[in-house]
Amino acid sequence: MPSSNLNSDFISAKSYSVGSFNGSAWSNPSNALLSDSAGTSSGGNSGSFTQALGMRGLSGYLNIPDSATINGIVINVTVFSISSVGSGALTGYADLVKATDSRVGTQKTQSFTVGSGGFYTFGTSNDLWGASWTAAEVKNSEFGMDLGFSYSANNFYSVSIEKVDAVIYYTYTDSNGRRGVYSTVATLRTN
Repeated sequence: MPSSNLNSDFISAKSYSVGSFNGSAWSNPSNALLSDSAGTSSGGNSGSFTQALGMRGLSGYLNIPDSATINGIVINVTVFSISSVGSGALTGYADLVKATDSRVGTQKTQSFTVGSGGFYTFGTSNDLWGASWTAAEVKNSEFGMDLGFSYSANNFYSVSIEKVDAVIYYTYTDSNGRRGVYSTVATLRTN
């Protein structure tokens, strides 16, 4: 079966308060839009959350056929560094977002390791995060994800994000009746 991969930058990035994510803002979130950027960082005190780092709009996804069936969405997060004063657990929270900052489906959580950074994955190739998705919703300029963190011990933490990838898995039948399975990769990268 044919397959396709496409790299695409997010159109916009922002730091904003929503739900639990009303703590420390991300510094220069638009830095995360450029591959040669310095990155974006946030931190907080024990028991606090960062603001949500919201990435929106994946222009490279515009080639997904309107008739495609969305099968799964994967969010990969590459962390440049995580530092803390004191010991404790850092938890990352990921939410998928439809138009107008509307969070949908199931929030994903994962422990992040304090240290030099690492690679973390939310979702799988057949995971729709507890929501339904159409090709039009994935291609909408407000489609995206929110990422936030909290720290469960005393003192302070700081997180610096290097890269976030969104991988959309989909199938469709072409005009000749051939069915294919595809994945499309969108990349938000900083150095």
